[in-house]
Amino acid sequence: MPRHFKAPILADSTLWPILPVLSPAMSSGHDEKQAALPIDITPPSKDPVVVDQDDGVTRIEALYLVFSKGWKIWMLYGSLGLIAFVYALSQSTTYTYENYAASSFSSHALIGAIGVATSIIGGVSKPFIAKISDLSGRPSALVMGVSLYALGYIIVAASSTISAVAAGQVIYTMGNTGIDLVLGIIISDITSLQWRGLVQGLFSMPFVVTAFIAGDITTGISANTLNGWRWGYGMFVILVPVCLAPSLFILFWADRKAKRIGVLSLAASSHRQTAEEKKQTFLHLILYYWRLMDGFGLLLLGTAFTLILLPFTLYTAAHNGWKNLVGGVLLVLFCAWEFRIAGHPIMPRRVMNKTFLCCVAIDFLYYLSGYITLTYFTSWVYVVKDWNLKNYTYFTNVCIAIHSLRLTVGLCFFALIGGLIQRYTHRYKWIQLAGLSIRIIGQGLVFLAANGNQSDAVLIMSQILTSLGGAFSVIGSQVATQASVPHQDMALAISLLSLWTSVGGGIGSAVAAAIWNDQLPKNLVKYLGSSLNSTEIAQIYGSIVVAREAQPRDLVIRAYNDTARNLYLPALILSFLSLIAGCLTTNFYLGNTQNAVESKVVRLRTSTEIEQELREKQQQATRTPA
Repeated sequence: MPRHFKAPILADSTLWPILPVLSPAMSSGHDEKQAALPIDITPPSKDPVVVDQDDGVTRIEALYLVFSKGWKIWMLYGSLGLIAFVYALSQSTTYTYENYAASSFSSHALIGAIGVATSIIGGVSKPFIAKISDLSGRPSALVMGVSLYALGYIIVAASSTISAVAAGQVIYTMGNTGIDLVLGIIISDITSLQWRGLVQGLFSMPFVVTAFIAGDITTGISANTLNGWRWGYGMFVILVPVCLAPSLFILFWADRKAKRIGVLSLAASSHRQTAEEKKQTFLHLILYYWRLMDGFGLLLLGTAFTLILLPFTLYTAAHNGWKNLVGGVLLVLFCAWEFRIAGHPIMPRRVMNKTFLCCVAIDFLYYLSGYITLTYFTSWVYVVKDWNLKNYTYFTNVCIAIHSLRLTVGLCFFALIGGLIQRYTHRYKWIQLAGLSIRIIGQGLVFLAANGNQSDAVLIMSQILTSLGGAFSVIGSQVATQASVPHQDMALAISLLSLWTSVGGGIGSAVAAAIWNDQLPKNLVKYLGSSLNSTEIAQIYGSIVVAREAQPRDLVIRAYNDTARNLYLPALILSFLSLIAGCLTTNFYLGNTQNAVESKVVRLRTSTEIEQELREKQQQATRTPA
C-alpha cells in the first residue's frame, strides 16, 4: 500500500535523469537568477535535506531513468503527442454537437445547467485525480481517465432523453478531466521552467490542425440533423482508447523496467510493505484512501457548489430558486473542515503562497467572465449570423476561447508564442499583464457586437484578441503556479488551480443561464408576441435551429441581441479585476530547474551515465548500514 515516506534528496542523486539533481539550498521565491546553478552540485557534508514525498512522485522520477537520451524519450513525447491530437479532434467537434444534442430534445436552454454540473464535477474531480497520480502513478490515472471518457460518450451517443445526455456529459467530463490533467502533469514532470510554457503550447498545437478539419467532419455526419450528432460522439469511443494505448504501453513498460532494475528500491523504501500493512482488510484500505484523498472534503465542496449554482440555472422552475442557502452553509463547513479538521486537506496551507493565490484569482475571474460570455455565445452567433455549418464550426474552433476545458486555435497558437517569449525572457509576469489587457479589448468588441455591429470583422477580431490575451494569461498562470511549489506539490497545485477556475466557470455558466432563461423568453414575447402564439415562441426558445429559421427574422435577432447585452456587459466589467491580482504575483526567474523553490535541475543523461551512476548508487547502498 503506497504511503508517505521521507525521501532523501541528494545533490548528486542519480534517480532523476530528467529531473536529476536537488540542492539542499532552497530559493527564497524572489527574483534571484537560478540559471547560475550548475548542472551538478557537490553534495554537502551535512545530512541531506529530507522532504515528504508520495510514492507516485518517486515512481515518476524513477521511471524516467529508463529513458535517457535517444529514441526512448522521443517515443514518449510522440505517444503523448498522439494523445494531444485525438483529444484536440474530440474537443473541436463534440463541442459543436452539444448544442444540437440539446436542441434535438427541445431543451437547448438546459445547456447552462449542464455546463454548471460538468464544471462542478470536472473541478472537484481534479484534486482526486491528482492525488491518484501521486499515489499510484501517472499511468494508472490515465487508465481511469480513458475508461470514464469512453463510458460517458457511450451514454451520450445512446441517449433517449436530455437527462441521459447530461449524465453522460458528467461521466465524460471526469474522464476528459483525467486525460487532460495527467497529460499536463507528465509534461510538467519532464520539462524545466524555461521550456514549460513552450512545450505546453506545442502539445496544444494539434488544435490548429483539427480546427480546420472539424467543420468537414461535422458537416459529413450531418451533425445538425436529429440524430447525426450521435455518430460524432460515438466515433471517439473507439478513437480515444486506441490512440491512448501506445502511451499507456510505454509508461507501464517503463514503470515495470524501473522496478526490475532496482531503481524504486533505491529511490525509497515505500515499496516494501510491512507485515502490518499486508494484514489490512479491504475496508481498511478504502477508509485509508478516503482519508488520504480527503473524500469528505471533496463531497462537501461538490455538494455546496451544486446547491449554490444549479438553482441559478433552474430558478424559473425550481422551488425557492436561487434563495437556497444550504449550499452557502456547506461551503462554510468545507472551509472549516479544510483548515481545522482534515488530516489530508485538498487545499493544504503549504501551497497557499502569494503567487499561487494570485494565479487562482486571475484564472477564477478569467473563467467567470469567460463563461458568462461563452455559455450561449455560439448559440447567439448561430441565430444572428447567416453562416453555413462549416463556417460556423470554423469560427467556433478558430476564435472562441476556453470553454468546457477546450483549447482552440487562437488560444493554443498564441500560447505557443507566449511560451517562446517566456523561454527567451525567462519571465512570465509582464506578458501575462499584457495578455489580460488585450483580453479586455476583445471583450469590449463582443459587447459592441451585441449592440448591433455584428460584422464578420468585429466578431472575428473580438475572438482573436480574446484568444491572444487569454493565451498569454493562462500560460502565465500555469507556469507561475508550478514554479511556486516543490515537485511533490506540483500535481496538487495544478489541480487546485484548475478546481477554482472550474468553479469560476461554473458560476459564470450559472449566471449566464439565469439571465438567458429569464430574459430571452421575455424578449421573444416582447418582439414576437403580436405575431406568434405561445407554442411557437416556446419552440424558438427551446431550439436554435428553429430560432434561426423563424420569421420575422429581424425581430428574433433583436430579441437575442437584447438578451446577449445583459451577459456581455458584466463580463466586460469583471475582466478588469484580473489585472489587480496580476500585479501582485512574484516574477520568478524561469531557469533550468523543475520549479523556483527547489534546486532540482532538469537535464537528460546518456545511457552510459545512467548505468555508471546507478552502479555507484548500488555500491553506496551496500556500504550504508540499514
